[in-house]
Amino acid sequence: MDLVKLLYKYINKFINSKELLASLKQIDLTKYNKYEIVKIKELIKDLEKIIKEIPNEIDEVEKKRLKDIDKLLNALNDENIYKSLDDEGLDFIKRKKDSLEKDKKIANDSGKLYDAVVELLDNNELINKYFDGMSNKEMLELITEYISAPITLALTQSEFDDLVMVGIEDDNREALWRLAFNYNNKNKDFTKIVDYFILKKDAYYLEELVSAVKDDLDMEHLLKKVKETNDKNFINEIIRRGKDVEYLFSDEELKKIKEFLLK
Repeated sequence: MDLVKLLYKYINKFINSKELLASLKQIDLTKYNKYEIVKIKELIKDLEKIIKEIPNEIDEVEKKRLKDIDKLLNALNDENIYKSLDDEGLDFIKRKKDSLEKDKKIANDSGKLYDAVVELLDNNELINKYFDGMSNKEMLELITEYISAPITLALTQSEFDDLVMVGIEDDNREALWRLAFNYNNKNKDFTKIVDYFILKKDAYYLEELVSAVKDDLDMEHLLKKVKETNDKNFINEIIRRGKDVEYLFSDEELKKIKEFLLK
């Protein structure tokens, strides 16, 4: 699974080609047979050749990323935002700025270099072998290691539901929430996740789900299922969380929710 993870990380630009190369060289070869070791060494040589021959040119996607970072940094440098912040708020802003500055210095691969490395990884028989042999549990682990990855694995609704069932069987609510987040706006039905969080009367993860993928949820179904629990404490916790998170529900929506759930 190490090779598949590296493919996923590179495609989503969580690592660049030099970091990919370093990771490949650090792979524990004792876990592989002689034939696989030869293939891994060939992959390393091919990657070294690509890095040497193809320069890293900034494409439009990378230009936009850097532009967005500069925009956020400029906003955080506005002195007006510091006036009403306590020490905790100031510390949060500092950490955010440090993180953005760090992200800005990262030399992401782009253009022809990125395309060449993706093609190399996509067509590698050893990576494809391990990808095809992954269990649903391993697939869920791979997808949910990151939140809102730019490029996700192409899944049918049935395949997606199989991963949901793994999360339910393990009572892995964090993984279920992350799975939904990663497939936001990708035509997936999250009803099974909604129903499970309500079954467990987990107001926290239900609120997190609504916060992340509200536009993909059947809110009428969600509220109906919440009401059917007849659990006043659970219902009031849903309403309280809606109040606490301003962006989650508007005042008018909260009013309707109260009327619907408490009548």
